[in-house]
Amino acid sequence: MRYNALISSLTDHLQQAVLVIDQKGQVVYCNDSAAQFWQKDTLRLLGKQSTDLFHADFMIQEKISSVLDTGKIFRMGAYVLQTPPLQERGTEIVIAPVRSKSGRVKLAVITMLESTTLQEFQAREQEEQLARSLGTLAAALAHEIQNPLSGVRGMLQLLDRDLQNTKIKNTSISMMLAELDRVERLLKQLLLHSHPVPLEKILFDIHDLLNTVIRFEQDTATQIRFVRSFDTSLPYIHADRDKLHQVFLNLLRNAVESSPADASVTIHTRYCGKWELAGTNLDPERSYTLIAVEDEGAGVPPEQRNQLFKPLFTTKSEGHGLGLSISHRLIQAHGGLLRYVPGDSAGSNFQVFLPHRMSDVPV
Repeated sequence: MRYNALISSLTDHLQQAVLVIDQKGQVVYCNDSAAQFWQKDTLRLLGKQSTDLFHADFMIQEKISSVLDTGKIFRMGAYVLQTPPLQERGTEIVIAPVRSKSGRVKLAVITMLESTTLQEFQAREQEEQLARSLGTLAAALAHEIQNPLSGVRGMLQLLDRDLQNTKIKNTSISMMLAELDRVERLLKQLLLHSHPVPLEKILFDIHDLLNTVIRFEQDTATQIRFVRSFDTSLPYIHADRDKLHQVFLNLLRNAVESSPADASVTIHTRYCGKWELAGTNLDPERSYTLIAVEDEGAGVPPEQRNQLFKPLFTTKSEGHGLGLSISHRLIQAHGGLLRYVPGDSAGSNFQVFLPHRMSDVPV
């Protein structure tokens, strides 16, 4: 009972339908989304044969058996289900094995994310193609703009030096140089969207990095309390420290800006449970560190959550909408995941999953 309660607490908030199938082909667990998917009470799904639930989807039946037999994960991005009441519903399906300590496959976890129509799948593909095209355009623009900007910077610096020699103060030049800095930072961020992200990986303690970022923010966010909830038994991370510094600085800064005065921002680290990988594209055979940044702000409205990681989307009046999309891209380049989940009460909770090296997987 405690086992099922733990699984339930980890999966019931997911949009994905989650089914757990044993070696006999029976459903031993399902979350609330799965019950809604089949339009049944969860108790009526438990004990059902997977062949009954997918009786008109012979390929899915075959893949469930294959995963239970071979332990090889199965993914399909745009499958149209045939079994009532699921028929003609576009669905993303992942079937992943769960192994015992001896390595034998015990269970198959099925996660299903519905897309109401095939048009949604096609729209997503078009959106991804548009993002790639924008990336190519951004690279060309950034290259064309950077050269004249360097020239403008050089002339302003010479003018500033000449004015200093004449003891004439001109704050406008300092302001223009500061604006040039901002534009150049923006160009660098645009370039991150247009090229594969190069990583210079080293082995380091994630807590050292987080403490550095927290100290950096504490200097300016004096009204915010930073709470550390660290699992210091975690193995070192093999990653690009500078890239992750950029990610966590962005997440902490967003949390601070979203929080009222005298609020807390909490940073958690811990091992990621296998069940938390359900419905993601992460490898269920690997072990992950989970880092969460939680604030006490207003949270993100449900209608905006699907757009959080899209380039140029922002909820800030002065934001450019690149911080979260770049952070998402940097974490993906590490083989990890950045996602948003609502806070326990109000507020936001951004979770980062980072893979351990295979040699660091706990036995």
